[in-house]
Amino acid sequence: MDILDGLYQNFLRFFSWEEISFLFTGTGLLVMTNLVLSEVLLSFDNALVLAIMVSHLPRDQYFRLGPIRMSIQRWALTTGILSAYLFRILAIGIGTYLIQFWFLELLGGGYLLWLGMEHFLGLRKKSQEARPNGRGFWATVIKVELMDIAFSIDSILAALGISQKVWVILMGGVIGILCMRFVAGLFLRLLHRFPLFKHTGYALVSFIGFRLVSEVDWSHLDALVSPLDRTTLAAILLGALVLWIISHLLRPRLNLLKSLLQLAVLLLAIPWASTRWHLHMGDLTFSIIMLATFASTFLLNGLFMKLGIVRRDPQAPSLDPDAD
Repeated sequence: MDILDGLYQNFLRFFSWEEISFLFTGTGLLVMTNLVLSEVLLSFDNALVLAIMVSHLPRDQYFRLGPIRMSIQRWALTTGILSAYLFRILAIGIGTYLIQFWFLELLGGGYLLWLGMEHFLGLRKKSQEARPNGRGFWATVIKVELMDIAFSIDSILAALGISQKVWVILMGGVIGILCMRFVAGLFLRLLHRFPLFKHTGYALVSFIGFRLVSEVDWSHLDALVSPLDRTTLAAILLGALVLWIISHLLRPRLNLLKSLLQLAVLLLAIPWASTRWHLHMGDLTFSIIMLATFASTFLLNGLFMKLGIVRRDPQAPSLDPDAD
């Protein structure tokens, strides 16, 4: 009952003037800008998959609902995404409450750090190419909605790492998704000209994960470690070191094990260092660092391309299913 009461009280924050008024402060606008940018940077691949999912529906047949007239293809994509907004509102209300529990904050931050490791260490296996199927309109809408819900998990965790103000998270996510839906071509051209942005997105995800994990006080983890005697603790550390060495020598067969061990070290080291040296960051400081990282992409993109670290994709597909 305490959890249900806590969730109820947390949802009341949507009607709190303190939460709403934060939108109109300088820090609130800065945080919301970061949320929009992170949503856009992380949503390119997701938008491409959704566009492919509706590509079997007709583009030359139109349906009008009041003053709105769109093709069947656009209606399927828009209806699925709008339906998923309800899930996002529920998830924000639940997530901003659950993230107060230190172990969930640690797991959420660890997941974002893992996404960054997957990207930069090349752990993610290439998934099979998304293909359209021959199902009807409503079946496609349901699939788009379910896929968008799955895609929202990363975005919601990242948003909770940037801020825990419910209206800032909600408005940032809504604007970010609308940007991807209606200004997709502009962002696609930007990504084509500055391919470093794709890596910037995952760098920001890792930074957000670091912030979440750094918010966990070491005393919680120390309470789990301290009951172990020195012999047991030394045996665990030695065993982990041996596994890491074996996985390093036998890579890539045991690359996953090696990365999990490295992630475990980070999840212990970051809270310890953060508690010892007070590395916690406020919303304003964190947002300034994020914006500076984003802006540095424009300066460093040319250098990274000259070094061959990033390359343009000349055959990048359109994000808009109605594009010619």
